[in-house]
Amino acid sequence: MSLLTIRNCLDPVLRKKCAPIENINDDLVTLSNDMIETMYDSIGVGLAANQVGIPQRLIVVDFGFDAGKKEDHDPIIILNPVITAAEEEQDGQEGCLSIPDIVADVPRFKRIEVKGIDLDGNDVRYEVEDYLARAFQHELDHLEGKLFWDMLGRTRRDMLKRKFKKLLKEQEG
Repeated sequence: MSLLTIRNCLDPVLRKKCAPIENINDDLVTLSNDMIETMYDSIGVGLAANQVGIPQRLIVVDFGFDAGKKEDHDPIIILNPVITAAEEEQDGQEGCLSIPDIVADVPRFKRIEVKGIDLDGNDVRYEVEDYLARAFQHELDHLEGKLFWDMLGRTRRDMLKRKFKKLLKEQEG
């Protein structure tokens, strides 16, 4: 396994709608495992394939992550995920590996059902709530070319973008 480079929010690949996965092959298995390793190395809870430059409908999420504290790692891989049911909205703080050091309160559904396919080609279904529901919705937004700050009002979003660009310049210089 190897670490992948996480693209930042200025990379155009994060604004593209990802293509469905048609075939499961060894390259996809390797990509999935590399994404898991990259997610953990970056201290993340989830990662979408386009965040590492691959515009395909693939996400990894750590099922062992609960309410802000790490328990046992339990990574899951979902190909072509879709939300099939959702209920009760709530606000909660979010960050993103593609927008380091920036957080904001974002509205998300409290409970969702997600369906997709695993690496063996089997249909999978997950019912999740609270923090994991937020993580799934965040990663699925990436597959649609959306970032968490797109769900905010224009003024707040523009403030966060300016803050991110300032942080980026400070890191470069």
